Amino acid sequence: MEMKEQDEGRVPSVNDQAAEWFIRLRDRDLTTSDRRKFVRWLKQSPGHIAEFMRLCQLYGRVKRAKVPTLMPEEVASNVIPLAQREPVPLAERPQPGFFSLRGVRFAAAACCLALVGVIANIALWSNTIETHAGEWRTVQLADGSVVSAGPNTFVQVDYSQKTRRISLQRGEAMFKVMKDESRPFIVNAGSAVARAVGTRFGVERREDRVRVTVAEGKVAVVRSGQAAALEHTVDLSIATALVADEGVVILVNTPTVPLHVEKVNSALALAWANGQLILQRETVGEAVQEFNRRNRVQIRIDDPEIAEGHLCCVFDAGDPEAFAKLIAGMSDDIVLVRDGPNTLRIVKGRPGQGVPPDSDGGI
Repeated sequence: MEMKEQDEGRVPSVNDQAAEWFIRLRDRDLTTSDRRKFVRWLKQSPGHIAEFMRLCQLYGRVKRAKVPTLMPEEVASNVIPLAQREPVPLAERPQPGFFSLRGVRFAAAACCLALVGVIANIALWSNTIETHAGEWRTVQLADGSVVSAGPNTFVQVDYSQKTRRISLQRGEAMFKVMKDESRPFIVNAGSAVARAVGTRFGVERREDRVRVTVAEGKVAVVRSGQAAALEHTVDLSIATALVADEGVVILVNTPTVPLHVEKVNSALALAWANGQLILQRETVGEAVQEFNRRNRVQIRIDDPEIAEGHLCCVFDAGDPEAFAKLIAGMSDDIVLVRDGPNTLRIVKGRPGQGVPPDSDGGI
């Protein structure tokens, strides 16, 4: 049974979709496939979750409804989206009002309890968070901890009764950890492993290095081969302790090099978590690398003299075209050329040689 449209040609509102799901959850013949569809629908938008919670408040006093149980294999994820880069469309936001559909009172209570079941049991299974080029995501984990993932990032979450384990396979992620001394929060980024109890810190994993930056609280860091030092009581004779506005860079395949703690401005160093790129002493070439790591549109610089220049500014990390236009406008002999839909080339040339911004093939 698929979700029906109430009027021909009109997509049902979130309210209508929620109400129909409430009724369907009361169906004893509801299939496993339908239950999975319900879970997927629930997580499509924060507005869907909000609508369920609103209905639970309205009809939550019905206690004797038989709740369709979500089995572990039916739970496709153990994170709850908090924010996407784009705002929730107006049509997706929960609307005020009551429902008069038959049986909605019982179904609402059943769905509320089913939702609570998903959240309560979420920590028992693995889950992944993945972003693509130009995509930022903020998600809440089962224990209330929050992960802000930058573009091209892959994170695996594996909670148990004793440990909260995060594996950063690639990319960058900011962690706001809910304090729980009985369950350490451990992030494995390949060459480096970090542990926190209650804190806010960022981890960036690249091909040649891993960077850990602390904004609040304390974090213990070790190399991957020393992870046992973080499992129970932290062994500070092995681990390197970081506090707020401190960071450390661990180079890949350098097991004998001591870790060096650096003083940093964490607000600047972790600006990428908010979709910003703050340049201070970086060269244009280094800035281009940062944009290219995060976006589908790639910038190419043919002239080393341009790449070695410096600039200081705050940019939208998801808008490489604005950055490329600024570089091209810094000098009369620098032009911007579009090579296909996803490539911008900054070259030396005569004024007017580049593609005009308002031309058919321009920027």
